[in-house]
Amino acid sequence: MHHNVAIRPGFWDKFFPGLIPDTPVTAVTVPGDRFTLEGHDLVMVEAGHSDTDDTSVLHVPDLGLVVAGDVIYNGVHQYLVEAGDGGLDAWRRAIAVVEDLAPRRIVAGHKNKELDDDAGRTLAETRQYLDAAEELLPRHDDALGFFNAMLERFPERLNPGALWGGAVALYS
Repeated sequence: MHHNVAIRPGFWDKFFPGLIPDTPVTAVTVPGDRFTLEGHDLVMVEAGHSDTDDTSVLHVPDLGLVVAGDVIYNGVHQYLVEAGDGGLDAWRRAIAVVEDLAPRRIVAGHKNKELDDDAGRTLAETRQYLDAAEELLPRHDDALGFFNAMLERFPERLNPGALWGGAVALYS
């Protein structure tokens, strides 16, 4: 979080001009990794590596809800920049952490707002994307071939720029 605050002027403000509030907010550690809001326990759960290292999710057990951040995607091309060197398997383990919480609904950090929050579907589709990446990576000699194959496989997903960034990183 502190890194993203530091790079904000040269990165985030250029990509999202005027959309980020002027005051940077960073999280503070919550004692016991849980707090209560309107009578509901909210539990922070470490998930491990997903699209980056050290990701976590917020679990609301009595609502069957997980706010999944970067672990589960919903109708958006997944950020594969850090998927090399075992990153795909690590991400699958993070998905399993979320799945073990038995959610009914998942709020994804990267989402097509036209889609629902059904946990079964989003878990399966996030995993399918990683499986497709693993299948298609060795079939292509360069980033463009992989990028086009993934676009063909997942034409309805939003943000092909994230896919392109991942393709470039995986073939560099």
